Amino acid sequence: MRLRSTALSPRSHDADPEHPPIGLADDTAVPAMLVADGRPADAESGVIPARQKATSRTAFPLLTADDPRIDPRVVAAFDARNDAVARVRDLRSALSSRWHADAPGDRRMVALVGLDPSVEVAVVAANLAVVSAQFGWRTLLIDGDLEAPAQDELFRLPNEAGLSTLLRDAGQAPAGIQPTAIEGLAVLTAGPSPPNPAELLDRQPLLDAIDGHIGRHRLVLLSLPARAQSARFDSLATILSGFDGALVLARRHTSGLRPLQRLTAMMAESGVPVLGTVIVP
Repeated sequence: MRLRSTALSPRSHDADPEHPPIGLADDTAVPAMLVADGRPADAESGVIPARQKATSRTAFPLLTADDPRIDPRVVAAFDARNDAVARVRDLRSALSSRWHADAPGDRRMVALVGLDPSVEVAVVAANLAVVSAQFGWRTLLIDGDLEAPAQDELFRLPNEAGLSTLLRDAGQAPAGIQPTAIEGLAVLTAGPSPPNPAELLDRQPLLDAIDGHIGRHRLVLLSLPARAQSARFDSLATILSGFDGALVLARRHTSGLRPLQRLTAMMAESGVPVLGTVIVP
């Protein structure tokens, strides 16, 4: 996994003028983009449970390389010095700087939204969830991909129940929130894929269905990859009603600039704050 944050340039050389790809530049960024490029120091803390080790450069727990409980793609669980992990910590620091005045019991809800299917939203969300838990935030990661669930594979969890069963039963079913090998991190898997995943997710604000099941989590992250090549964005305002905002994920030289501009404009008009834009190489 590699991650980079940068400005987006309207000048590109794609053959399709309607969907020029996102490139890297130092000129004007798309409005509402907010991702730190530096690496601010922050206070890490944690307790080392069984099968975990501390490094001389970190105070939070890391899994051993041969730990089978988490997929190796969740690099933050194993290697604090990895460059990609440092970028994810930058992203977490950018979020924490926005919420520095929060009271201890305040809860924040953020969606990671994929601009198109080329972006591995699930992997980025999983690593952000891990570094958030390592920071000391009780974190809940929700897999919003009802068509192709991923977080159960990344965190090696059963998926017999999850978000789909919660939505299908109008919030009456047990939430199926499961602890992970990372202290302070829980996952609500997507659950069994329903025959109508888009309609099930779109029909009500997600917060209405999960609010009574979230518990005392400081941060709730929703992994929401694009569900089709055309990227249906019109329902995001309904799904994300009550969220504190969204991070939009795009792939360098693959994702289109104009779709990104349309998405951020639509979300702004719908009252969904765009907290940042993340470029995945």
